[in-house]
Amino acid sequence: MAIRSKCPICGEDTFLVYGKYPRKDGLCKEHSQQLFAGEIKQCDKCDKWHKSDEICECQKKERTFWGKKDKEKKIRVPDEEETSAIVDNGEERNNVIVINEDNKSKCITCGKDAKGLLFCVSCYHKYSKKELLFKITNCSSVELLDEDYEGRYTCKDGHIVKSKSERDIDNYLFDHDIPHAYEKVLPYGPNSKEILHPDFYLPHYLGLNKHVYIEHWGYNENNIQYTKTKKFKMPIYEKLGITLVCTYEKDDAGNIDAILEQKLNKQFLKENEINFATVNDTQR
Repeated sequence: MAIRSKCPICGEDTFLVYGKYPRKDGLCKEHSQQLFAGEIKQCDKCDKWHKSDEICECQKKERTFWGKKDKEKKIRVPDEEETSAIVDNGEERNNVIVINEDNKSKCITCGKDAKGLLFCVSCYHKYSKKELLFKITNCSSVELLDEDYEGRYTCKDGHIVKSKSERDIDNYLFDHDIPHAYEKVLPYGPNSKEILHPDFYLPHYLGLNKHVYIEHWGYNENNIQYTKTKKFKMPIYEKLGITLVCTYEKDDAGNIDAILEQKLNKQFLKENEINFATVNDTQR
């Protein structure tokens, strides 16, 4: 980059390092201090300067997506100023977004104005690399189920888990000196693909070779993938005689320490059985 004599942001004189060496980026003293403080940054695509917490103008252009028939579609990603929350139109209650004729442009995850798109810019960048699961009622009420699924959360013991609730469970086990492994492989057949990954494995928890597993069911009963996964896993756990403890996002996540204190009480656990299953779990 050529040495400049004027700041590319404000036009003031370039700051002289040690009083004689002009900065290669041409920044004045004020903006060089802002750069050092992390308040501004230079776009690696167009070289323009902008605030660190803002998106560069060059990245607000139309984005091109291709359909199955190679038909080009252009989707515009709105900027931050376009994502202010809707106050007068529509409803939002308990994370349920209600879409109606007066409010078609609402982000289906947070309820902010999305300018005719499915997502506002914040949710677009937050969820662009995640798989999202939604509950849609009457073709108008949209509820995001488990937005933290497939995330990356670091526990106190260094384990990387997929949700906040799994992190809380892992931290409880660590704080109570309970040996555990996350998603340890559990074979259930001769085929190498016949394996399960229970959320947590507690080796010798009830005594020598008396292991305990924990499954944290994080999805809503109305979710198809949730139901399929549970109906597939539960009979296998029963057939293998696994001592399993079930926890639930809907009922347990808000007070996970107290719930685990109860559910992991060795006096209450039934060996080789599924513990704390709901009625729906047993009706197959």
